[in-house]
Amino acid sequence: MKLFGDFDAVKFPEENLMFITHDRYLYYIYSFERKNWHRYQNAGNDMIHADHYPDVSREELEAAMGGIFPKKEADFLRLCYPSELWPREMVGLLSEDYPDYMSPCGSICSMVELFLSESDSPRQSYKKTRELFETAVAKHLDITELPDLIQKLSFDVLGRDIYARKIEIFDGHNSSSYFWIQPVRVIDYEDTDNMYNVAEMKGSEISIEEDDVAQYLTPFLYKYFDPDLDANKNRSDASDFEWNLTYNYYTHESISCILRDICAVIDALSTGKPCDAVDPDWMKELSADAALVIDFYRRFVYRMEYMLAIGAEKGYDLISFMGP
Repeated sequence: MKLFGDFDAVKFPEENLMFITHDRYLYYIYSFERKNWHRYQNAGNDMIHADHYPDVSREELEAAMGGIFPKKEADFLRLCYPSELWPREMVGLLSEDYPDYMSPCGSICSMVELFLSESDSPRQSYKKTRELFETAVAKHLDITELPDLIQKLSFDVLGRDIYARKIEIFDGHNSSSYFWIQPVRVIDYEDTDNMYNVAEMKGSEISIEEDDVAQYLTPFLYKYFDPDLDANKNRSDASDFEWNLTYNYYTHESISCILRDICAVIDALSTGKPCDAVDPDWMKELSADAALVIDFYRRFVYRMEYMLAIGAEKGYDLISFMGP
């Protein structure tokens, strides 16, 4: 039976099942015996030919759908087990059911999607979110009251504030406007700009947005950049720290000095004591958002200490900072 778009419904008599296909790929399965729906575990990857199977009647389909004739894919998703849904699909269903709160691209929609994506049990989080919206509807809560309730719910479930502003440190390689930081070793010092002359330890790479590097790390990077280091001397431009797809090489000792200065800044921001590791005016700028900066620096120090340890263990004697 032709449905909407490229969706079809057919029977699979051998197993007493109904198949829902999209563009000839199997997506949803209904068991006439168990009277339940589930999403096919390999949805979108296995092709079947609908014309090889007998049609489902409208009456059979509506009975399986609880009395409705499906008009969109969400009608099938709604009948599947919540554990089979992806967070963005849960958000889509919530947006259909609670449009007054979940306007597309609105702040509440974004908060809910982040909450479900961060949850170890999206099914339970989805259930609790629906309960929250049901309460909001029953009590006629204003949309302005929802952010605080969602934030509290997420904290109760996850045990942390996922909405707090945070300077991100990403695992792996982010190819957008990010600095890429990783252990390296030079294979051929003749030209250390050439990626084929440099071994990169990709498994330990982290990425930090270039604006965050500029605001929070460049004073240390400029301070400890050594243009006389052989790896830096054999770049096409060895005069200073560079931004544009250039290896900026640091010895493990230099990185340790950077981390020492950062720890001094953390201590100063935490206690209010003076800090001679950085410029006083820059220190004042950091103090304006001390909690945010301290959190970032602590995570950065932890990641870099690990990078030094694993790099030394595997024979990667340098750390590279490469900007976009």
